[in-house]
Amino acid sequence: MYTNLNEILLEFSPEELARITGDPSGVTIDQNRVQYAIDNAKDVIDSFLRSRYPTPFDVVPSLVNFIARELAIANLYEYYNHNGFLPPTIAKRKSYAMYLLRQIQEGNLQLDNIGNFVRPTVVVNKMPENRLFNDDLLDSFVEL
Repeated sequence: MYTNLNEILLEFSPEELARITGDPSGVTIDQNRVQYAIDNAKDVIDSFLRSRYPTPFDVVPSLVNFIARELAIANLYEYYNHNGFLPPTIAKRKSYAMYLLRQIQEGNLQLDNIGNFVRPTVVVNKMPENRLFNDDLLDSFVEL
């Protein structure tokens, strides 16, 4: 689990979280809905990063924790607003979290706390002289 209910409660009052999890009176937080949002955020993160890092993470990097919290909050609002409307600030937060995921996936951002994991190196075994159109052939064409 990359985030949890207690971390989400740092973002919301218990009453507000209860409302967006389905209790109009703001008394009872639906912990199953919160967990569902967290699990879906984790699945998105794992699917983005599994090509670069071994997932799920044993020790959760701080950036992954941040992204998971942002996505889980956006998920909660999406479940609450069945019409697809997200408040602009929540939409921006989700967009930024997805941007960070893409940056990590492309290697532009590096994660901390990933243990002894060594990223695989890319090895190219193609030699220039094995090309179908070698330099001599390409030089024989002239521009008109």
